Amino acid sequence: MTLRTFAKYTPLGRLALIPIRLGWALKYPFQQAAQVTRWAFQSKEYYNHTYHLSRLNRDYLVSFIAVVAGHPEATIDQYMRELEEDQALREELRTLTRQSRDRHNCDLEPRYGRRLGWYALVRATRPRVVLETGVDRGLGTAVLAAAMKRNADEGFPGLVHATDIVPECGHLLGETGRRFCRIHLGDSVETLKKFPEPVDIFLHDSDHREEYEWAEFVAIEPRLHSGSIVLSDNSQQSPKLREFARRRDRQFLYFQDQPVGHWWPGDGIGAAFQPGVKTIFQAAKR
Repeated sequence: MTLRTFAKYTPLGRLALIPIRLGWALKYPFQQAAQVTRWAFQSKEYYNHTYHLSRLNRDYLVSFIAVVAGHPEATIDQYMRELEEDQALREELRTLTRQSRDRHNCDLEPRYGRRLGWYALVRATRPRVVLETGVDRGLGTAVLAAAMKRNADEGFPGLVHATDIVPECGHLLGETGRRFCRIHLGDSVETLKKFPEPVDIFLHDSDHREEYEWAEFVAIEPRLHSGSIVLSDNSQQSPKLREFARRRDRQFLYFQDQPVGHWWPGDGIGAAFQPGVKTIFQAAKR
């Protein structure tokens, strides 16, 4: 009897493999423990973690946004690189972090993660109105505003509207961010009920309890039009956007982050959209 046969087909072989199997499995929690320890001393964040995506995961994000927007992958990749290479925005975010009262709980280096996809979606589809719930430090809001600025420079003006209940939110919104973003303070559901304009892109990123997320979708539904794209950040926590997509006869798709060098397993984006449609909210000017 060979060793392989002994290990695979006998009770004693199964017992002999237990320490080997344990060794294979335990390397993963040991790696995570090392990442946790390194993070505890090197990072200041204690919630709403930021991180870079793995190279492969970034490529998958390109594909995800390309499907949702109906644009070529090369176009989406170009827009994501545009944000990655925007050194002026990166330096502005560093400066605003240094100046913030919250600087002891924020990392200096901006890490966009899946927000690269938010930026590329706005650049590709040229919305007039983007509505985001949940600002917090304002990294995602600043990214959306930066995309709106680029669109406006090319002749496609638009505005980001963002809701939050904390008056001190948005410390990462600098001069550019404030020009292309309006923050509405107060409960987001009540704010959405009163919002007066048609919404091209809606992004839920506030209270992720299922009942609250659903309440936001219902509140904004009258302001959505046939081409609106609806996103939900942290969709790994809730099935409500998938249910809302069915309600509106839209396709649902989900993307999961894969962080590099971080113990956090990552978050994700859900999208409800019209499949097979190239979405451009503002046509090219003649």
